Amino acid sequence: MSSKKVKPEMNTLNTEIPAEVSNLALKSVDQAQAAFEKASEMAHGNVQMFDAAANAYKNRVTDIQLKTMEFAQLNVNAGFAFARKFFAVKQPAEMFSLQQTFMKEQAETLQRQMTELNELSVTLAKEAIKPVQESMTKSFSGYSKNLAA
Repeated sequence: MSSKKVKPEMNTLNTEIPAEVSNLALKSVDQAQAAFEKASEMAHGNVQMFDAAANAYKNRVTDIQLKTMEFAQLNVNAGFAFARKFFAVKQPAEMFSLQQTFMKEQAETLQRQMTELNELSVTLAKEAIKPVQESMTKSFSGYSKNLAA
């Protein structure tokens, strides 16, 4: 007969989990939940930021479209007015003078219109990017505070 030492079996059901392990597990769950909440908060913030940028873009594009249609209507009306005057004159010299005046006025008008459309385009770009800039500034501010802590 061989004598084997019998190890006492541990009853795993009655063994207590050390407090350190339990605390570490709870801390890990808390950290994971905090990270998820932060990611969720950032995602919601990004949706709001993109929505604000899209709304600013949409509003300014509508302004540009309406202004372009207004300019087109004004220019077409000016063309019709010119045609009426042009066909009403009797002397060729008067026709040339009328045409030169019209061309000069239209060139000045088109220059003003392009300047105005350019200003609207710059406003569009500034307003569409503003929510993105504010979000980035807020994010970098938050990161710098976390790094300083």
